Amino acid sequence: MKSNFLSSLQHLNPTSLKEFAEQVQGLIKSKLWAKVLAAMFLGVVVGLLLSPEGPISELTAPIANNINAFLSWLVFPAQFFLALIKMVIIPLIFSSIIRGLASTSDATQMKKLGLGFGAFVLATSLIASLLGYALVTFFKPGAGLNLTLPKGFDNIESGASPFFNISPQTLVNILPQNPLGSLVEGQMLDVVIISIIAGVAFLSIKQEQAQTVLDTLKVVQEICMRIISWAMKLAPYAVFGMMTHVTATTGLQALQNMFYYILTCFSGFILFIGFYLLLIFIFKRKSPIWFLKGAMTPMLLAFSTSSSAATMPVTMKTAEHDLQAEPSVARFLIPLGTTINMAGSAIWHTCAVAFIAQAYNIELSGAQILLVATTSIASSLGSPGVPGVGVGILASVLVKVGIPAEGVSLIMGVDRLVDMGCTVVNVTGDLTASKLFSRKADA
Repeated sequence: MKSNFLSSLQHLNPTSLKEFAEQVQGLIKSKLWAKVLAAMFLGVVVGLLLSPEGPISELTAPIANNINAFLSWLVFPAQFFLALIKMVIIPLIFSSIIRGLASTSDATQMKKLGLGFGAFVLATSLIASLLGYALVTFFKPGAGLNLTLPKGFDNIESGASPFFNISPQTLVNILPQNPLGSLVEGQMLDVVIISIIAGVAFLSIKQEQAQTVLDTLKVVQEICMRIISWAMKLAPYAVFGMMTHVTATTGLQALQNMFYYILTCFSGFILFIGFYLLLIFIFKRKSPIWFLKGAMTPMLLAFSTSSSAATMPVTMKTAEHDLQAEPSVARFLIPLGTTINMAGSAIWHTCAVAFIAQAYNIELSGAQILLVATTSIASSLGSPGVPGVGVGILASVLVKVGIPAEGVSLIMGVDRLVDMGCTVVNVTGDLTASKLFSRKADA
């Protein structure tokens, strides 16, 4: 029997996403994901050839300085690609969430959707964190490294308590005190909170009063989507340059030393994607093959670019047209999910923290394990959906549980590879939520 909550969503009827998907349709038809994957593998090959430990090191050693200069320029497309994404992600999320909320005249139904999605995010993130820790305990990727703690480091269980010092003022401080400042500084969680409050407020004023602002936000949204579509055309060159640089500077040795750590993380990613497929099968009666076939393009783009933000236009198009999700649900949940639905990040953070603890021979108590899970979830909320931010978040998690932050250097060499799998889980979670919370009739 269908729940009243899901039944209530059938009344949501916003404008279709077709107008926003047109600029990414060409990218899909041109098999952008195939070009990106080809660029990634080509980058690995070229990087190995240019590596100091590569097969032609005798030829490259005399011109090492020239090669380093060449690599610094080769990574320029990736830097420019990410700069374009970061430039528009704040206005895109701001406009998408507000327009998604304002697309219905029934605030009660949208409130239920938001609460339901919030519960989904918290539950799946907690399960993901515990899965990551269980896998590290099983594979023991850090055992035997026997790293020495930094001089003067006192491994007190500063993070042993699973309870935060929560006070009324702590809850009040969640609300952004300077909305414009949060938008300018790119405080992602603040932007999400501001967008949700503004979107709900739009539901309480007259349509003619809100229409001017909504039309402006529509233009902002379209401009951002167009810029992202331009950035996506740079994706193959960006991925080639980045993979060449990473491989040339670290070589295969770093990957070999971290093989078990990578295996642990990707085992968690694969298992959790299987969990999402199980949810789709149980609650929507759709086969895993059907879902994977429809979701393959954004999943491959997510793996190739390591950016759920860059993949977001394709994810939104896929959710509505290939997975038959309700347009209002997809428009609201996917931009929101890009900043808060981070099950893949929760798996990665927990695996990394437990791995580094093993490397330093630090035994994590039950309270610390719980704190790792909760801190990983909290730290992931509102983080930008672009590559590289996870390392900074991870360092803060390590400090909170009494592990040297220097341990981050252990995983820097393979961060890019693990981030690829992590992003696939995050994007798959957004697609899964859009389908689960949708009441649109399947074609």
